[in-house]
Amino acid sequence: MRSSDIPVTTTLTDDQMQALAQSFHDIAFEVGQVRLDAISAGSKLTDPAIVQLQGYVYSLMNTATSFALKAANLTLANADQAVSEITLATKAADDALDKLKDVDKAVQIASSVIVLAMAISTKDLGQIATAAKSVVTTAGLSV
Repeated sequence: MRSSDIPVTTTLTDDQMQALAQSFHDIAFEVGQVRLDAISAGSKLTDPAIVQLQGYVYSLMNTATSFALKAANLTLANADQAVSEITLATKAADDALDKLKDVDKAVQIASSVIVLAMAISTKDLGQIATAAKSVVTTAGLSV
């Protein structure tokens, strides 16, 4: 393998990490709001989807906190491309969750965002891209 074939790795800036943290925080808020709206509409706290959404809220908030604390400690190959794909995906998820009434759809979107968070932790651009595409598709956009 030639050195020109090796992807350039870049450490994300504090601003990029804070933007990722904010995106995951916003999605956690939206998932929580869908949950609260469903409860207000008559869903029980013990409903499996409601319980699952609560777990996703905690997981997404933990992810947001983790990104905020890591600051510039995340190094990715093709970081700008990765951040662009993550940003597109999290924006699509946030937009889809805004005013969403369908709890099952919220579960699907939140689940796909959590998979994206796990893909980011692998630092593998292929996994990040696949997970980001899945979020966008689950959120109802075509890519």
